Amino acid sequence: MDKRTVLVVDDEAIFRRGLRHLIGTSGKEWEVVGEAKDGLEALEEIERLKPELVITDIRMPRLDGIGLQEQIRERYPDMSCFVLSGYSDFRYAQSSLRYGARDYLLKPVDKEELYRVLDQVERELLQKDMQREKRLPAQMPVSASSEERERLLDGLVRGELPHARPGEMRRAGIEFERGIYCLVAELDKDSVEPTRYEQQEAELFSLYIRQFVEEALAGVRAGFVFRRGESVVALLDAEVSAESREDIAGLARHIAAKIRREGNLTITVGIGGGVHGIEEASKSYGEAKIALLYRLTSGGNRVLLYEDPPRQETPSAKTPLTHRGYLEQALLEGGDDDLGERIREGIEQLCGSAVSPGVIHEQVCRMLLEAYGLAVDRGLQGDWPEGRDIGGVLQGALAISSRTELAAYCAGLLRSLQALIRRGDEGGGMHAVDKIVRHIEEHYAEPITLGSMAERVYLNASYLSSLFKTRLGRSFVEILTAVRVREASKRLLHTDDKIASIAYETGFSNIRHFNRVFKAETGRTPKEFRETLRPDRANP
Repeated sequence: MDKRTVLVVDDEAIFRRGLRHLIGTSGKEWEVVGEAKDGLEALEEIERLKPELVITDIRMPRLDGIGLQEQIRERYPDMSCFVLSGYSDFRYAQSSLRYGARDYLLKPVDKEELYRVLDQVERELLQKDMQREKRLPAQMPVSASSEERERLLDGLVRGELPHARPGEMRRAGIEFERGIYCLVAELDKDSVEPTRYEQQEAELFSLYIRQFVEEALAGVRAGFVFRRGESVVALLDAEVSAESREDIAGLARHIAAKIRREGNLTITVGIGGGVHGIEEASKSYGEAKIALLYRLTSGGNRVLLYEDPPRQETPSAKTPLTHRGYLEQALLEGGDDDLGERIREGIEQLCGSAVSPGVIHEQVCRMLLEAYGLAVDRGLQGDWPEGRDIGGVLQGALAISSRTELAAYCAGLLRSLQALIRRGDEGGGMHAVDKIVRHIEEHYAEPITLGSMAERVYLNASYLSSLFKTRLGRSFVEILTAVRVREASKRLLHTDDKIASIAYETGFSNIRHFNRVFKAETGRTPKEFRETLRPDRANP
């Protein structure tokens, strides 16, 4: 029987040689076929040698053991791996590095412990071999790699709708039977000692959180978990209902409590509203991210549901500037000085009646979030806040303790938004929906899609779709269809053009589609419409 193959990865040659010696003299069915001094070199050796087992250190330059372990899991899901390190925070590392690893050994390696792990991996490989022999080729599952699945999931929450690649989504196993709720978990950095966070890669913490989320969901709720930057995202398969929402919130609280208890750190979780299909997954993700913003006003270590930010237990002061309608009126009607004065009056009133500095900051952040919502509605979020994201703007407000400085800070931000809104010559003052309706009126004969219009106003397509329903009470497609049918009706009544020509000149791709849509809108086919209302110009 050929020996099992192992690759040893460590940045210190003495440890690599030591492990090679221990394995070579063990009498076990194992052979060290290669070595690497860091994760990047290890990936090259893995590709070349295809070892059955990888033993890796954690602390290494370029790509450490955590990153290597993740890559192995994504690229070589059947490959076994275990880690070893002299890492001082052993308990934390042990929990966070269960990213598919079979075991964890502390340096200096105990020979008997090493042999125990090798025996364990050998038994598992034998079992896999037996299962593989019993499986017929036709029964082998066809699925996407973890890396490919995460790419598709990432595109899904970004709003890159999968309509053009339904087969790809199905092959990757990305399907939801009921509805979708998005959950986004992030580390509360202030819950970690600065030296601990600085000494460890931020990626390590998100891997740690992901592991807990995956374990909590396993066997409890179907869905997908992946990382986006420092965030951990879960898309959960659940009925869209108040009961599901509460169940998911309870599950998130359980995850947060377990991480606090076992990892000695805290997280904040944002949960978006439920949606009914994968084309709306980005909407729930966006809502979860918005919910997370309220961590800045309420503190961390919380589960925040979209449109359900935590309230102060004590009576809190309020300012009308937190109401979007009032704020929009102030931005559209007031001059620079008038807007500044309204802001100063609002801050003074707030500070004079608030029971604590926390209440002041909460209301100011609510006001700035409403302003950001107005910017998003008009497609101005790329220009406002200038050069920063809204999270940075809120953090800036929370750092101010002077009434005068806080009023000046907010007034400056809102004046810049006011200037953008009023830039009429660039269309900046129009609502995103109004811009698109005007474009449809002027270009109805051209190819127009929700995606192309979303790009035109710099919005996510799913979010733009919801704006149409909110602002006009009708969908984007309904508006586009109504304009095209209206223009077609005019031509049917006032010209002798062929019906096929009218169809093409009003944006319909073919005559059959035109006939179907026209009848659905008017109750008559185009031919019947013309013959009924203009019998003198009937055109078959």
